[in-house]
Formats: sequence, C-alpha cells, structure tokens
Amino acid sequence: MRLPQSGGCLCGAVRYEITQPPLVTYTCHCTTCQRLTGSAFSSAVLVAAEALPLRRRRLAVLRAARR
Repeated sequence: MRLPQSGGCLCGAVRYEITQPPLVTYTCHCTTCQRLTGSAFSSAVLVAAEALPLRRRRLAVLRAARR
C-alpha cells in the first residue's frame, strides 16, 4: 500500500488522508452491513486517529435501525 492515501465522500463534505498503514482490515456479512451497502458484505479499515487527518469536518453519525 502506498501512503499517503486520500479520498472522501461523493458530495465532498468530508476529505481525508491516511498517513499510516491500517491496524486492521475486515469484511462483515451481517444483515445491517448488507442493508447499508446494498451488497452481500462490507469492507472496513481501522486506522489510528492520528493517521487519519480530516480536511473537511462536516461529519454525521449513522445509527443502524433496530428491528
């Protein structure tokens, strides 16, 4: 993996840059992740907070719906 890696959301409200290698990567197949992604699974990367400086900070918290 080449570092730094940069990216963001499609609307441009959040931009980030990963400056250190991930601590953990994983794939989840739970039904909540399936609903959120519209796929059979979701992939995630866990990085240290100091390795993920945010350039734009209009963040929101997404909470899973309970059944």
